[in-house]
Amino acid sequence: MDQASETALPGQEVLERLGVRSAVPLGGRLNLHWLVAAQHERLVLRRWAPGTSREDIDYEARLLRRVAALGWPVAPIVEGPFEAQGAMWSLHPFLPGNPPAEDAGDSDRRARGRLLARFHADLATLDGIGQRGGWRRCEEILGDETLDRVLAEGERSRPEEVRMLRWHLARARERTAGLQLQDRPGIVVHGDFTPWNLRFQDGKLTGILDFELAHRDHRIGDFALTWRGRYDEVVYGYDEVSPLEPEEWELLTPMWWAGLVELACRHLAEGTWDDGWIIKKLLVRSPLMGRDAAAHP
Repeated sequence: MDQASETALPGQEVLERLGVRSAVPLGGRLNLHWLVAAQHERLVLRRWAPGTSREDIDYEARLLRRVAALGWPVAPIVEGPFEAQGAMWSLHPFLPGNPPAEDAGDSDRRARGRLLARFHADLATLDGIGQRGGWRRCEEILGDETLDRVLAEGERSRPEEVRMLRWHLARARERTAGLQLQDRPGIVVHGDFTPWNLRFQDGKLTGILDFELAHRDHRIGDFALTWRGRYDEVVYGYDEVSPLEPEEWELLTPMWWAGLVELACRHLAEGTWDDGWIIKKLLVRSPLMGRDAAAHP
């Protein structure tokens, strides 16, 4: 466990308030989780990431209740949230099972794509779920002139990084011109439909975890971290169940690049550095990128 996790360990105040005991670390990327015992059942205690707003927690809590009502195995809040130890805490059901192998073959990736398509079919029926705070669709990102200003200001300190970001931003804008993206409907997407966020037991889906990136977007917005410009079979599997429209195939690449450029510009504006991960992902090429499959800045 890293130092941040150690300082976030739930104190006796938290455990007693919930009537739970024996917190065993389960990890987490932004939010931290512990397996706890309550009476004769296992539950999961969550410490929300520092700085998470109450509005953000309410958004996710409301979404999880609606998704659970559709019959999907998710973990809605059963108690909380409440504030203690300078953080927000909540209690959730424990979802059994194990994640699929991260190095799964093409058939497993196609299966994940088909599962995502079925999940989307139900998510599309949800009404009244607006946009999560701080999130934008692809066309909103690409139309933001602030990106150009941030890139211009960062050119002196990081010239090569800015050059590559500008190239991908220009190509993304060019490819989306004329697609009328603002007129296309959106749905709530999971945001991180990856193997480590799924649980299976005896061949059956038993859990979909971590809705911390869930937001409203084009449905293929869910391919950002599911496809990553690399796992083409996920997209093909999705298309088998819910065929993609020509405009969606065209949007696939600029949608992925837009999110990466936005994240990179956020780092530039804040004076932080991502250790090269964003540029590395921008340079990944796939046959699904069409005319950009072999193009480089």
